[in-house]
Amino acid sequence: MCGISGIVALGGNPIEPTEIEAQANTLIHRGPNQGGVFVSPRRDCGLGIRRLSIIDVAGGRQPLTSEDGSVVLVYNGETYNHRSLRAQLEALGHRPRTHSDGEVVLHGYEAWGAAGILQQMRGMFAFALWDETRRRLVLARDRFGIKPLYTARHNGRLYFASEIKAILARPELPRRVNLAALQALFTVGFVPGPATLFEGIFKLPPAHFLVAEAGNVRQERYWALTFAEQSGLSEAEAVEQFLALLRDSVRLRLMSEVPLGTLLSGGLDSGALTALVQTQLPRRLKTVLIGFDQPGYDESPRALALARFIGTEHQPVTFTARDFDDYPTVMRALEEPQCSATAVPIYRLYQACRQVGLTVVLTGEGADELLGGYHWHQGDALARRLLLLPGWLRRLAAASLPMSAAARRVLARGEREPARRFQHWLEIPGGEFGSALFTAGVTAELAAAGPNPLLASWPARLAELQTTSPLHQMLGLEAQTRMVDFINFEVDKLSMAHSIEARVPYLDHKLWEFCATLPPQFKLKGRVEKYLLRQASRGLLPEATRRRKKLGLAAPYAAWLATERLPDWAEAALSPGALRQAGLFNPETVLRLRRAHRAGQPNLGPLLMGVLSTQVWHELFGQ
Repeated sequence: MCGISGIVALGGNPIEPTEIEAQANTLIHRGPNQGGVFVSPRRDCGLGIRRLSIIDVAGGRQPLTSEDGSVVLVYNGETYNHRSLRAQLEALGHRPRTHSDGEVVLHGYEAWGAAGILQQMRGMFAFALWDETRRRLVLARDRFGIKPLYTARHNGRLYFASEIKAILARPELPRRVNLAALQALFTVGFVPGPATLFEGIFKLPPAHFLVAEAGNVRQERYWALTFAEQSGLSEAEAVEQFLALLRDSVRLRLMSEVPLGTLLSGGLDSGALTALVQTQLPRRLKTVLIGFDQPGYDESPRALALARFIGTEHQPVTFTARDFDDYPTVMRALEEPQCSATAVPIYRLYQACRQVGLTVVLTGEGADELLGGYHWHQGDALARRLLLLPGWLRRLAAASLPMSAAARRVLARGEREPARRFQHWLEIPGGEFGSALFTAGVTAELAAAGPNPLLASWPARLAELQTTSPLHQMLGLEAQTRMVDFINFEVDKLSMAHSIEARVPYLDHKLWEFCATLPPQFKLKGRVEKYLLRQASRGLLPEATRRRKKLGLAAPYAAWLATERLPDWAEAALSPGALRQAGLFNPETVLRLRRAHRAGQPNLGPLLMGVLSTQVWHELFGQ
C-alpha cells in the first residue's frame, strides 16, 4: 500500500524533480518505508511514490520499470492474483525482475494494453504508468474505488495523487469551494464523485482508466456490474458457492510479509470474516475492536465473547467523548467534510491497530452493500407496497404509523423513481434550518445553476445495471455512490493515516459478479437482511451472532454537539467571525440550529455536524 503522485505536461512548463518530491513528501504516512521519484527524459512526466512495504519487502522498490526502461510505474494497492498473471506473462517471454505484485501491471500493459491488464486484475489499486515510447500517461483505479486517485488540470498540466494534499503541494493551484459539491454534501451527507469539495479537483471514477497523450485526456470504463439474475441455483447451491467464493477471497487477501489481523465487532460481517481468516492461519489471529463508553453504541462485550468463540487474541480500545478532540487531525486525513462523525472512532480504531503492531488489517466493509444489510433496504421494501396509495392516505400513514424519520419522509413524498427515492433515504434532515443554512450569495449561485449535476446523474446509472429489481437497483446504485465516496473513502484515508493497509474481502469483484446472478430474496428475505451470509455462517459463528440484527458503527456525536460548550477548537470554528470569514453559512441560522439541537429538537445532529465539519475543513484547506 502506497501513496502515488505526479504531473504530466500537456503543453505546459517542463517538470522539475523538486516538484514531484514536494508532492511525495505530503504522502509519507501512506508509505513510510521507501520513496522514489521519476522524471522523463523530456521532463514531460514526473511520478512520485511513497511505499508501505507489504509484498516483496526487500526487492519491490518503486518506481518500477520494464526490461528496456521504456515503461515506468508507481502503484498503490494489491494485485491478489499476481502469481497467476506472472505465470501467464512469463509464458509470453516477459522476465519480471522482482516478486512485487505491482510489476505484473508493467508487463501486463506491454502484453495486453491498459484495458487488457485491468480486466484481469483482482484486487484494490490505483496506479500511474508512463509509456516513454508513446509519451502516454495511464491512470487507473480499481472496480469499487477502494483506493483513491485524484486529478486536476491547471495551466497546461495534469496533476494526480492518492490524496488531495499532494496536488495542493503546488501553491499555484486554486482552492475554491465547489458549491455543487457543498449542496450535495448537505443533501446526502457526503460529497458524491467525481467531484470533491475543491473546485477543479476530481476523483477518477472507479473501474475507469485515464489516458493523457498528445495533449489530450480521455477516460474509459473497463468494468461494469450488471444483474443477470439467471443462475437457476437452489438456495443450498447458492450458499455453498457463496461461501466458497468468500473463502477464496479471504485466502487471496492473506498474502503478506508483515503482521496481519482483523477488525472484529460483535456482528455478522466481521465475525464471519474473522472466522474464515482464523481457519486459514496456522497461528492465533490478532483482532481489534473499538468500544464506546456510552450505552447503546457499545458492542465490546459481544465482540469479546465472539473472539473467545473463534479463538483470537482480542485487543479492545474504548472511544470516549474526549476523542472528538482528534477531529481536526481526522479532517486533515479525510480532506473532505461529512455530515457525520463516524470517521473519529474509525481513526482511533486504526490507530489502535498500529499500536498493537499490525500493518495489514482485514475488515468487513462491503457486506451490507453486497447483500442489502442497511435499514433502508428493508424499509424501502415495505414502503414500496404503499407507494400506489392515494397521496392523502400515504401522508396519513406516514404521520400515524410507527416508523423512522427517513421512512416517514420517503412514504410522504411517494417518489417512485428508484435513484431519487434512494436520495430521500440518505437525505440530511434540515427543516426550517436547512432552507436558510447557506449565505444569500451561495444560495443565489446554487439557484442560478439549476438542478445539482452530481445528484441528477444518479437515475441514468440505473440503466447500466440491466435489472428491474428494486433491491438490485438500489444495491447497484449504492455501490457506485455511497459505498465509494463515504464507506471506502473513510476506510482508505483513516487506515493510511496510520500506515495501515486495510483489505476488504467482501469487495472482491468475483464475489459480486456471482451475487448479481442470484435472485433478490437470497439477499433480503422478508425481514432478514444478508440472508445468504447468515446461511453461509452456520457452524462458523454462534447462533446468537448469526441471527443478530445489524447495529452498525456509529459515533455519539449528536450528544457531544448538544453540550453547553464545545471544545475551544469547535467553538472557534462555529463562531460568527469564522462563519463570516468562510462565507458559506448564515451565522444567525447556525446559532439557531445550535440552540434547537441543545433544546432536544430531533434529527438535527447531522446538519450541525456537517456545518462543523465544513468549517474545520475550510480552516485547514481554504485560502
